Amino acid sequence: MFPPMLLYVRVGTQARPGIGLWLPLFLVWLILLPIVVLVLLIALVVDIALFLAGQSYHHYTLLLFSTFGVLGALRGTLVSIRTEENVVEIDLV
Repeated sequence: MFPPMLLYVRVGTQARPGIGLWLPLFLVWLILLPIVVLVLLIALVVDIALFLAGQSYHHYTLLLFSTFGVLGALRGTLVSIRTEENVVEIDLV
């Protein structure tokens, strides 16, 4: 699964659809990629050190991989907020 690459936000009223704004999330993922790789390496080293020390094995690396799975599952999510006057729709593509 891949995380969402675009975020579409539309703000308007009940009578008019309003304006839509496309935000490129893939640029955010490119910026976060070095940080994620560093955190993954640190978690892997901590997991190995805890395993070798005989401490309880906390599965930090598995937690990070599960977080990536949740990010991938967000793709296709549509959030629609409607009041009597305004409409806000957020779509993760």
